[in-house]
Amino acid sequence: MRAVLLFPFTIIFYLINIIWESYWRLRKPVKVNALVISVGNIAVGGTGKTTLTAFVARKNQEAGKKVAVVARGYKRQSSGPVTIPGDTTSSWEEIGDEPAMLARMLPGIKIYVDSDKTSAAIQAAADGNEIIIIDDGFQHRKLHRDLDIACLGSSRPFGNKLLLPSGILREPIRALNRASAIAWFDSTYKNNSWDKYIPIYHARKKIEYIKLNDGTSIEIKGKRVLAFCGIGNPDSFRISLEQTGCQIVDLIRFRDHHIYDRLDIEHIISRARGNDIDCVVTTMKDLVKVEGLWAGNPPLACLHITIALENEPGFLKLLRL
Repeated sequence: MRAVLLFPFTIIFYLINIIWESYWRLRKPVKVNALVISVGNIAVGGTGKTTLTAFVARKNQEAGKKVAVVARGYKRQSSGPVTIPGDTTSSWEEIGDEPAMLARMLPGIKIYVDSDKTSAAIQAAADGNEIIIIDDGFQHRKLHRDLDIACLGSSRPFGNKLLLPSGILREPIRALNRASAIAWFDSTYKNNSWDKYIPIYHARKKIEYIKLNDGTSIEIKGKRVLAFCGIGNPDSFRISLEQTGCQIVDLIRFRDHHIYDRLDIEHIISRARGNDIDCVVTTMKDLVKVEGLWAGNPPLACLHITIALENEPGFLKLLRL
């Protein structure tokens, strides 16, 4: 019913999308003196793009490349461009939750945060970076990219196949024709019409390790946990947790990019204590926002996630590594 009521707005969004596509077919994108790799998607919600951005950055760093990451910094509480040196981190209020997460995942790699990703890429290239990775860059058509990687999540990555707000799509499915490759997360679906034209790399998220808020590594197999998250795809977090063998007593879901306050933390802790849990577990994206508010008991742990690719050699070849 909701999709039907919102459908007139979807038609308007579709017409705007046609005009936008026509505009970018005529306009020449800005090129910078670096190899530009975009990692993005065509749907709202979690598809693994930020995890893949970190994976691509790390592989280039391991190959001896000078790498930078460009991100928008959605919902940050500052304005203007911010550059995070590779050996420091900044508060999520200054740079946004996803850039703050990337900064922790990628020591030694500069993060350029700017609502204008082209300006950030120009600055990153001027600073001598050889590889510039654009987080959530698929719709940022102003900037030329050498590789355009689109992420799909689960077995129903397009929802009801409608554009926003009736559906989950930012662009029509045909926009995937612009992609250099598709990274398809957590899906067993192998047959589709893109195989002939676009290489598809099946991927899954895997846990590297689990750490408490104080940096101590722990195991949670068999333990009673309460989990909470404010991400686009909370089911993906639940699936990762199930892989640890823990007992998920409760899972509290917040909206994507939720900004936590003390009442939220008190509510989480109260539910945890009421369920006699061993620890509370969250995502890195949420940890950067709640660690300063956490009281310390019960202990707070975070999943550190990376990805596994079925055809990693082929993917690295795509990256020119």
